[in-house]
Amino acid sequence: MQNPPTNTILNVDDSEAQRYATSRVLRHAGFDVVEASTGKQALAMVANQPDLVILDVNLPDMSGFDVCRKIRADDLGARMPVVHLSASMVSTRARVTGLEGGADAYLVQPVEPGELLATVRTLLRVRKAEETLWQSEQQYRLFFETNPLACWILDGGTDSILAVNEAAVQMYGYERSEFMNLTTRAIIDEAGTRSLVNFASNPPLSQAAVQRHKRKDGTFLDVEVFWSPLRIAGRNARLAIVQDITEKRKRESAQREEEVRELLLERVLQAQEDERRRIARELHDEAGQLMTSLLVGLRAINDAQRLSQVKQQTKRLRKITSDTITELGRMARGLHSGLLEDLGLQEALRRLVDDFSSAHKIRVDFDFGSPGFQKHQSSGQLGIYRIVQEALTNVARHSKAKKVTINFAWKEPTLRLTIQDDGEGFEMKNLMRNPSDHLGIEGMRQRACMLGGTLEMASQLRKGTQIAVFLPLASLRAGTV
Repeated sequence: MQNPPTNTILNVDDSEAQRYATSRVLRHAGFDVVEASTGKQALAMVANQPDLVILDVNLPDMSGFDVCRKIRADDLGARMPVVHLSASMVSTRARVTGLEGGADAYLVQPVEPGELLATVRTLLRVRKAEETLWQSEQQYRLFFETNPLACWILDGGTDSILAVNEAAVQMYGYERSEFMNLTTRAIIDEAGTRSLVNFASNPPLSQAAVQRHKRKDGTFLDVEVFWSPLRIAGRNARLAIVQDITEKRKRESAQREEEVRELLLERVLQAQEDERRRIARELHDEAGQLMTSLLVGLRAINDAQRLSQVKQQTKRLRKITSDTITELGRMARGLHSGLLEDLGLQEALRRLVDDFSSAHKIRVDFDFGSPGFQKHQSSGQLGIYRIVQEALTNVARHSKAKKVTINFAWKEPTLRLTIQDDGEGFEMKNLMRNPSDHLGIEGMRQRACMLGGTLEMASQLRKGTQIAVFLPLASLRAGTV
């Protein structure tokens, strides 16, 4: 079995007899001892890093107090235990001077060997613990400084920034000295952080808080923040490791938008096919039957023997022709509402609402308000018409509503259009979980975006759904959208 390493002690004393006696006690206890008789020799031998120094106060070239201060001033000796040992400087004042000068203990001659050894062993244990802690702190500091992710250390009570690494300096653009004058409130963008874990909530390291942070130049970052509790100099603190996910979120957002666009395109193509089948069916079932009736009537006229029969068939054919024209007009309006061109948005929407209410037996309260300008046709008004049309389609398909309220608020500088139903509603968290189930909503959102506006939605189970569309009036008024 290998013996543990032996501690080396530097024994400094100008009295050869006293130096020998002290060294003998130490060697007998198993320590390696090196000796010096002057302060200059002692300082030279400290460079070899002994584990402990026993230092006489009265030396021929300089005071032991001065030697101790010089040892403490050097990085190699800053944590080295020093024990003053003196036969002449035994007053309380001398002891105070020695301890305040950096010594860890002060013994006076004659000293019992047991007391000397107990003092030495205690100081060596303390040094070993401090060395272990120092090594740990050095490793932690190395991890902190070389980490490629931005790292902060925050005060546990005030959230003031105590330290940052170089990666944080590069990410946020502040100098280290500037960071020391900041708290997290100067960096986190509360308005851009929605339903996320706050700094003060101190989540465990395994959980990430996604937040928006602000750089010194005013630009923003989307980040994930990981936390770990710390104790620094007896104070509660926290380590924050910050990863920039701005580009990652942009890629994810672009991917989601591309998926939605593909689904919308698929839906448009499917809708076109459905519309073709519907038109074909209605042409066959409605217009086709009417045209067949016309043909039968014309044959009847051709075969008629008396003028009264011709007149009777002619009257019937006029009725069939009128019905055919009405049916073809209804089908044409389904494809494109000419009412927008002829009568404007308000009347076109009123006809749409009346048809919807009659077909689905759902009450609709419609308030168009006073726009303050007249514009019979623009892509903006067509967009509004299609948004309302799609919203009513969703109500009919999904909501099981009994009532719908449509309200236009024309208040500068924005048109606020709200469409609210009293139907079943849904959980908002499920809105983007399966985009293919909500393409109508995304279609309305994109129409609003094309008009320079935004669309917001709120819904709760069994409490209905509200859609709010915000469009710039200046663009609608100019007819440029």
